[in-house]
Amino acid sequence: MNQSDKGKKGGRPALPNREKRQKVTLMLTQKEMELLQKECEGHTVGFSVFCREKLLNREAFTLSKPLDKEVRIQLTNLLKFSGSLLLLAQKTKNNDAVSEDFRLMASQVKGIVQRAHFAVNEITYSQCLVLEVDTVVKKMDKITRSLYQKWPGEENIAELAELLNQLLDSLQAFMNRYFMKPSSHDR
Repeated sequence: MNQSDKGKKGGRPALPNREKRQKVTLMLTQKEMELLQKECEGHTVGFSVFCREKLLNREAFTLSKPLDKEVRIQLTNLLKFSGSLLLLAQKTKNNDAVSEDFRLMASQVKGIVQRAHFAVNEITYSQCLVLEVDTVVKKMDKITRSLYQKWPGEENIAELAELLNQLLDSLQAFMNRYFMKPSSHDR
């Protein structure tokens, strides 16, 4: 190792000042802290990221929705693996890339893993949304049936009931195809 290599640090290069995060102290009561921690449970992001996204009102766009613990572990392992590949691609005796092909492959693996992580989060969020829509449509259907019993000849109510019926059938077909049935130990 020559003299110029001794002072070099490995790892990620420093961020430009405009991208560096600044530490902010936030005072919360014990109850407020417990509420935030409870809300954060099951998310794939850390508590600090969760709080930042919540403060910036970006939950619907960037916060990961709750994932199965095993899926979270596997995604985390894949992200660590892809980061290790990138570091391996850059580390040799002379700090030269092992090969441009290997560096490119490592970078592509990281991109694939990040896209997979995003896709899993989007699917999970979509499932939550579909379940909420299904609940709302079922309530609307119940109210519409009640109204139709009061006014059986009203064509608009009958048409609305038919449309809600079609929507419920479509939602059920979608859920039957894309949702796993909960096993007995999940209930």
